[in-house]
Amino acid sequence: MSTRRSSAVSARRTTSDLTWPVAIAAAIPLLLFRLGVVYLRMKAKRGRAVRAFRRALVHGGMSREMADRFAEQYASLGRLRTYVRGGFPFAMQR
Repeated sequence: MSTRRSSAVSARRTTSDLTWPVAIAAAIPLLLFRLGVVYLRMKAKRGRAVRAFRRALVHGGMSREMADRFAEQYASLGRLRTYVRGGFPFAMQR
């Protein structure tokens, strides 16, 4: 009788052990979608901040060429590629 009990327990363990990988695999697409939405929102906010920075520099009396140069440097601080050493291997280089 103990053999039946141990085989039933091992069968239950096997079934329950298979549920967490399935749950994780089911959650990955939603996680990637949310990550993409957050990234796009951050990118849009960064673009608005760069434009506001450029306008403030020009409004303060700086030449447009110099303001563009500073704004480009400011924009590069928020680029993900600048934080990853060497950039992404699949990204197109400028």
